[in-house]
Amino acid sequence: MFCSKCGAPNEDSASFCNKCGSPLGQPASAPAQAPQSGYSAPSVPAGSRKNPLIAAVLNLFIGIGYIYLGYKKVLGTPTILFVVVMLIVEVVLAVFTLGIGSLLLALFLAYDGYLKASGQRGYISTEPASIYQP
Repeated sequence: MFCSKCGAPNEDSASFCNKCGSPLGQPASAPAQAPQSGYSAPSVPAGSRKNPLIAAVLNLFIGIGYIYLGYKKVLGTPTILFVVVMLIVEVVLAVFTLGIGSLLLALFLAYDGYLKASGQRGYISTEPASIYQP
């Protein structure tokens, strides 16, 4: 099904558009507008967007940046549970890889947090706590 707001293709079972975050009530037969080449973030009121550098630094510490960015779920789990699991994973990685694996994971999370705060899609699936409507 196509989003009636932005025209992005979505799975038939999806409740929200994976591109703009709009509720998918009625399937549209064709895109409302030509798809754009890049990802456009959900409409966020001016002044509500979070600082990408703060999100990146907070994500260096076991993914706390996702809480700062206001995500309800990360990888399908509640954000606070994701942070606790990341703490355990990073400790185990630090022990078995002499800190290298833990550092690489932290850098990956920081980059993903930076992308998401900049309005880009990022690499880790997240679910916003609320969907902004202009």
